[in-house]
Amino acid sequence: MATLTRLRSLTCAAALAASLAGVSLAADQRTATAEDDIKAAFLFNFTKFVEWPASDPTQPFRICTVAEPSFGLAVERTVTGETAGGRPIEHHAPQTPDAARPCHILFVGRLENDRIERWLAAVRGAPMLVVGESRGAWDRGAHINFVLEENRVKFDVNPEAASRAGLTVSSKLLRVARKIAGRGGVL
Repeated sequence: MATLTRLRSLTCAAALAASLAGVSLAADQRTATAEDDIKAAFLFNFTKFVEWPASDPTQPFRICTVAEPSFGLAVERTVTGETAGGRPIEHHAPQTPDAARPCHILFVGRLENDRIERWLAAVRGAPMLVVGESRGAWDRGAHINFVLEENRVKFDVNPEAASRAGLTVSSKLLRVARKIAGRGGVL
């Protein structure tokens, strides 16, 4: 029985690695749309590997994006009809930092880099996974940050920052991260 449980765990980890590990952008796919679709898929998959504190199960799970409209459309395509923890997923594009407070995941795009501090200050301490795609977002406290490396979308994780927000990042997600803050001086 223990062997079967371990085999299932390894199979799950392998499936996660395959679905989340640096997804390659082929030369003919290096478009904003392809990158947007890959990042949107990552956001959806993060719902499976991050644990949020208990909240009202009648409320939808909210993925919010502060980014280019094309990215919002990619997230819409990805999450339509999907659930997280048995709750329907909704996409929102908050217009102000205060409007982002009900979100479960907040993605802040690179074009918001000049205002990243305002977004992060408004949600600091809320049980929300903050995902960025710039060094500025990472340096100011994003829990996960997308990076492009060798034409692949990868991500770095700061599990300690996520923990301060009341979130638990699965070890399965950490295994496929490019870098983990706080481990061996990384980042």
